[in-house]
Amino acid sequence: MALKVQYPLLGKRTRDFDIRAKWFTAIYDEIRRRIPAEVLRLYFVPVSPATAWTYRMQMLAFESRDAVTHITSQMHAFLLRRRPKAPTVITCYDLVARWTLTRLPFAHRVIVPTAHTRDLLREAVRLPHEPEVIPLAVPPAYRPAQVARRQNRVLYVGTEQPRKNVEGLLRILARVVRDAPAILVKVGAPSPSRGDLQRVAEELGIRDRIVWKDFVSEEELLNLYRTSSVTVVPSFVEGFSMPCLEAMACGCPLVASNLSAIPEVVGGGGLLIDPRDESGWAEAILRVLRDNAFASDLSRRGIERAQAFSAARSAERTIRVYEEAWGGRRGS
Repeated sequence: MALKVQYPLLGKRTRDFDIRAKWFTAIYDEIRRRIPAEVLRLYFVPVSPATAWTYRMQMLAFESRDAVTHITSQMHAFLLRRRPKAPTVITCYDLVARWTLTRLPFAHRVIVPTAHTRDLLREAVRLPHEPEVIPLAVPPAYRPAQVARRQNRVLYVGTEQPRKNVEGLLRILARVVRDAPAILVKVGAPSPSRGDLQRVAEELGIRDRIVWKDFVSEEELLNLYRTSSVTVVPSFVEGFSMPCLEAMACGCPLVASNLSAIPEVVGGGGLLIDPRDESGWAEAILRVLRDNAFASDLSRRGIERAQAFSAARSAERTIRVYEEAWGGRRGS
């Protein structure tokens, strides 16, 4: 029987709902060119520990025995069962939500995006097989363009979780604007901490130096990467960091944290600085804003580094994991 894969979908049925998490989109597109792939639609109920069993019952009812099931985020680990119908693969991006790890041993295979995440996962939970490191990738549209960059525009793309260090970024920006008329464009959905962040900006005197963009289209995001002076990723913890890869792929100079998985992703494609060194961060950003030759070199290095990440190669490796799970489950 030919190898097939099914992807459980949790979510309300809306016209614009994207069945694929952004970080899996490029790999998914490559996989479905190679093997039959379908979406396993689950009826939506609010997700909580009290409703997890309803999703597992749906999986029992709807899951096909003749395909590998790939749960594309550990945030949906509650779908895993002790005795699934189909061989099951799950992708674990990070260990931030520790409660998502308890059911991972029920999966036949676990995929992680970085060796950093693999090593942390080894220490956190005993798995039946070694986690497979398969890097993430960006869609083909993420590439440089012959457009002018906006002088003094600093770009941040991400959530407002404490681990993202947005408050620290605001303090860094306050240092930068003492010497350059920088503007921070912050892309990301508002969170309960938005009010606190805005108060910090007010206290630092940089309220008018921040553009809050809660939601942008893919086209607008690409334009921001291609036209901003520098992208900043000051996180304390990341399992991969798609904004780093997106910025490098688009040729945007990158200043990023030197913690967790970020150095593994960025390599020599950007400046890596301890996010607790806020004066060092400010100096690095100012250098990118002021030194065109340095910024151009960072851009070149980022483009070269991004070429190490291939959706086609990651898809091939993911399919091999499916084959191993299928063969191990079926005894072939």
